[in-house]
Amino acid sequence: MSEQNDRRALLHKLSRNLMVSVPVMTVVAMAGVNAMSDRGLELIPSAEAAQGEAEGEAKGEAEGKAEGEAEGEAEGEAEGEGEGEAEGEAEGESEGTSEAMKQAVRRPTGYQPNDVGAAELAGKGKTLFNDTSLSSNGLSCATCHTDGAGYNDTFENEYPHYVAMGQNDFGMEEVHLDEMVQICMVAPMAAEPLAWDSDELAALTEYMRGEQEKFRNR
Repeated sequence: MSEQNDRRALLHKLSRNLMVSVPVMTVVAMAGVNAMSDRGLELIPSAEAAQGEAEGEAKGEAEGKAEGEAEGEAEGEAEGEGEGEAEGEAEGESEGTSEAMKQAVRRPTGYQPNDVGAAELAGKGKTLFNDTSLSSNGLSCATCHTDGAGYNDTFENEYPHYVAMGQNDFGMEEVHLDEMVQICMVAPMAAEPLAWDSDELAALTEYMRGEQEKFRNR
């Protein structure tokens, strides 16, 4: 009997609590609905913030990607243009000697060689033959022609005659000895040709006559 009384008391207590809880839950629920109605079913602040962050991140990623692609394209175009210009210049230089230099190594109209003081000129020519300051690349005539080295067999022929370098690089069917000196100044030594009326050209030409004689008698 005591157990039944206890069970009844517990059921009564639970029913009272339920009667109190249901109205409270109903009020809370209705308040939430009213609030949503007043705001037009807007998202709650935390959801709005999350959506804003997502939109901001998406916009930022899109802008960053667009800027990166634009910068990459600009850099690629700049590099391509720079490489194209460099390759064009290299190809232009590798095509051969310029027309101006081809003309500069040829005897000018009315030119008369300096044949005065052959012995003195030859002595000066020997010094110039070993002078690296005549070139722009540290070479001298002696760099290629020490002790009679580096001459083709045609070197023993009387000038003017055919010279492979003169034909291939300068388009000259035959060259004079002083023209050969000028060709060597421009080609291997990468320098300007000597002045046609200069003592340096006359001295080197005279020295080369002696070198030619040695070559013939080797």
